[in-house]
Amino acid sequence: MDFIRFALQYAYSRRYPALYIALCWGIWAIVFIFNGLPAVFLSYMVLFSLAPVLFFEIRRLLRVYQKRLTMGDITELNSRTLDELATNYPPEESFADEDYQNLLRRFVEASEEEADEPEHAGLAEYYARWAKEIKEPVSAMEQLLLTGDSPLVRRMSVELRHLEQYAEMAVVYARLETAPGYALRKYDLSAIVQKSLRKFSGEMIEKQISVAFEPVPVMVVTDGKWLAFMLEQILANSFKYTFSGGVTVSIEREAGAPEGTEEWETVSDGNGTGAGPFLTVRDSGTGISEEILKHLLDANPVAEGDEEARRGLGLYLCRRICGDLGHSISVYSKQGEGTCVRLELSIGLASPDDAPEPPNESTEPEPAPDAGE
Repeated sequence: MDFIRFALQYAYSRRYPALYIALCWGIWAIVFIFNGLPAVFLSYMVLFSLAPVLFFEIRRLLRVYQKRLTMGDITELNSRTLDELATNYPPEESFADEDYQNLLRRFVEASEEEADEPEHAGLAEYYARWAKEIKEPVSAMEQLLLTGDSPLVRRMSVELRHLEQYAEMAVVYARLETAPGYALRKYDLSAIVQKSLRKFSGEMIEKQISVAFEPVPVMVVTDGKWLAFMLEQILANSFKYTFSGGVTVSIEREAGAPEGTEEWETVSDGNGTGAGPFLTVRDSGTGISEEILKHLLDANPVAEGDEEARRGLGLYLCRRICGDLGHSISVYSKQGEGTCVRLELSIGLASPDDAPEPPNESTEPEPAPDAGE
């Protein structure tokens, strides 16, 4: 029944050539009548002219119907691609068919070029704009909180700092999935640590936590803004999960486990060379359970909703950045005693003597990855 309906539609589409042929036959009939020619000659002429027309039209009808079936089969299968649509299209019979297949091939080439681009090409830009917008009300609230001083105001300042940190993490995550844009230069490690510690003065006052750091003249080859981001993620976890005692930041040259952590559980990215130097952040906080510590550096460290392991996302980002910069990260912890995170800042691409100075010709690092960049 479908073929009959299609044949009728096809015949209707060919009505103008049919009318032209009928008109020609009518003219010949008038000529035959006025000249007194036998009607049998007219019937022979009509028959001989109609036979090839019917043959070619029926042949064309079958080809067009087969082409329609092929197109239907291809478009109904979700697994088929534009490439298959172009290659499985019936043979070219006209310039229109050729142009149609050329158009399909161009679509195939365009889709392949898009596939070669990063999967989330616009993700970093979106999060950058989002984080920039959210920082405006955060900055406004910080200015309002400066007008007073009370335990509640200090607590709100700390929570605003957390909100800003989470927005920054979203931007960094998006950039790591697209184009991080690292710039290796020579930095004074102590200057980076001191600048990062100043950002946590609110947590120190609000929670009454002591912080110990003794500057050491050590130059490292790294990306200042990304190293500062990693250090601030580690410090944020230390302050968040420490309720008594303090946080100690130290710069060391000796390889091996930090002093006093020999019996603690540990997890590492496995990229360490032991060459140093090492940047260590140790706290006297709640520590991390052995089960969570095993997967702390993974992309999905724990089941969703586990409050104890929320620090895992920040440390996962640290592991990603360390891998790109040639650094290494290790975490030592024992539940109830504390946590120690160690960054090994060795790198095989350059030495401190050969590396260029920061763009501002100072030992201060560039600003942390900013949402407005």
